[in-house]
Formats: sequence, C-alpha cells, structure tokens
Amino acid sequence: MVKAIRKVLFLCYYLMYRIYIPILLNRAWKGGQLKHLSREDLLVWQDAMLKMLREYSRAAYNYRMHHIIKAFACSEFEIVRKTEAPERRSPIVVLCVKNDLKRIRMLVEHYRVLGVEKFAFMDNGSDDGTFEWLLEQPDVDLYRCFEHYRTAVKEGWINRLVSYYGLDRWYIVTDSDELVVYRGMEEHGIRELVSYAEKKGAVRLKALTLDTYPRDELFSSSDDIRSDYRFIDSDSYFEQDVRAGTHTIGQFFGGPRYRLMGITVPLSKYPLCYFEKGTVSISAHFLFPHELNNGVPCCLGILHYKFIDKDLLEFRKRAASDSGFSSNGLHYRKMIDFLENEKNVSFMYEGTVEFSDSGALKGIRCIEEIAF
Repeated sequence: MVKAIRKVLFLCYYLMYRIYIPILLNRAWKGGQLKHLSREDLLVWQDAMLKMLREYSRAAYNYRMHHIIKAFACSEFEIVRKTEAPERRSPIVVLCVKNDLKRIRMLVEHYRVLGVEKFAFMDNGSDDGTFEWLLEQPDVDLYRCFEHYRTAVKEGWINRLVSYYGLDRWYIVTDSDELVVYRGMEEHGIRELVSYAEKKGAVRLKALTLDTYPRDELFSSSDDIRSDYRFIDSDSYFEQDVRAGTHTIGQFFGGPRYRLMGITVPLSKYPLCYFEKGTVSISAHFLFPHELNNGVPCCLGILHYKFIDKDLLEFRKRAASDSGFSSNGLHYRKMIDFLENEKNVSFMYEGTVEFSDSGALKGIRCIEEIAF
C-alpha cells in the first residue's frame, strides 16, 4: 500500500514538474544562466531532463532529480575564463573543486601527460590557493560559483559545464581526488583510448574505483601523493546488480573500506563518456540514459586518493552535517568509528599490489585489457 501511494505521489510530482521545468529552463535561457545555448540546444537538454524525470517517476525515486535540473538552470556561474574547445575527439576534463590544491596539481599533471588539451573547472569558493593556481594554467577554463554544495547540485554543475562546450563530443568527468588509469597508458594516450571506445561502439567506458593507500599509517602528510599512496587492493572486489531508475545495472563493490569496515560503497563509474543528445550526468556512478551503462567494457581504473593529509577532518564533518553527503552519513560514521577505534591504521594485506605503472592493473580481474 505504501509503495502504491508513493508511486501516485511521484506521478503527481512528475506532472507538476512537466509544466514547471520548461518554464524554468526558458526563463534561464532568456535572461539567465543558459543564454549561451541556442534555442535548439536548450530544447535538447529540456527533452533529456524530462525523460529522466519520467523514468524516475515510474521508479518512484526522483527526489534529487529536480535539484540537478534547478542547479543546471539557475546556479550563478561566473565565467572567469573560457577559451576555444579542442576537436570533439580530444576529451575535455570537467570537474568541480574546492580547496584541494595538492591533488589538483597532481590531477592536471596526470591528464596532461595522457594528452588532455583542455580542462574545465568549476571552483566552489576555494580560499587555499586552488583558484589562483588554476587561473595561472593556460589550458584550464575556469568558472566560479559560491552556492551551497550538495551531491545533486554538483551533477547540475557538471551538466552546465558540458553545456558550454556542447554535445556530440567526449568528456572525462571526474573528482579532484581521482585519476583515470588504464593498461598501456604509458604508450597510448587519451585520444587512442577514445579511438578504442569508438571501435567498440561505446559512448562511455566503465571504471573500477581503486582506493589508494600508503605502506604505513593513513592520513600521513605527503609531499608526493602518487609515490606515497601507491598501493591498492587486487582481489577484494565483486559485482552485483543494482537499480538505476527503471533499469538494472552491474555495480562494483569492495576495496579496503569493505574489507576492513564492511562498507559497501559503489565503485563503478563511467568517467570517459560521449555526451550526445539525451545524455545527462545524474550520479557519480552512472549516467542517463541508464540502459547505455550495460554491456560497456570495464577497462579503466580510477586511482582514488581519499585518505591523505586532512581527509580525516573532512570525514568527521561529513558524518556530522548535512553538507550534501547526508545519504552517506552512515558510511562516514562507520569510517570514523573504525578509524578512531583502531590505532596506526594500515590498509595493507596479502592482496595488496603496488601501482608503480599501469601493469599493476593486470592482476585485477575486473579490469579488461585494451586492444589498441
């Protein structure tokens, strides 16, 4: 009975937003934050978002969808610097950041080595030097927004960044603590990875998130993050089906947080993606339309630098507040309980492997080899 009532309520919710969303987007286009779009492109985004709402209405789960759409249409972006985009097969790295200078320097260096020509950063009010450093980088387009961060709002911001450069091109959607890696990346750059995806007929490639950790205690200060945090789990991962809208998709779980703390955080992502008509970023772990997430080769890893320096303090904040991580509050509370009850915490175990180069991915069975 409760489920049936919820479905009716969500249907009413959808019908209301079916009227409201076109008004919202049109208002933002005429005088607001979407004036950079052509009328045709505006209608393409509108159609995609209404289809997204409709699917989640059928699934009785769309509470966050309107936050994504509202952030896309209404968030006040300052365009600090926007330059010409590279050709469509050269992926643009898009992400949101706040106060993460050490990891951002590492990220930009990593993708430059792979051949990335353009970065698009949305800075959410950094005051640690991140904004100023990004402003000095000639290959970085820079945007700024001071509005309150929430996970759904971030997805709206990602879609806004994409809208500045247009559909029918490749992007790398990431976070500031993530580096996409793949077997053979030392010899084969990012354009060759795009060529591989196109040969496979894929519009996105799947990745397994790999929490990185040091040989000794977590959260130690580091001047060389990649060198000090170079260890990953090799065999603690598993895949199971989860719901995404009205579809079922395979999701990876595991890693040291599951192995030591029993925390089942999703580890699948689709960082390299071709945004075409109908594509919307709605979650860190999958894109809409959901059916395109199935049958996608998992040939990428994501080195996840989540346990460095002052991260423990950030985890405490997330566990105690509703700063946008409230749905993961239990996750962070379990992490804090474990970390504070254990002394000299180390993630090392017999299945640990050292990531000194992409050859380390050969021992992880979830990650396929790429036939360049």
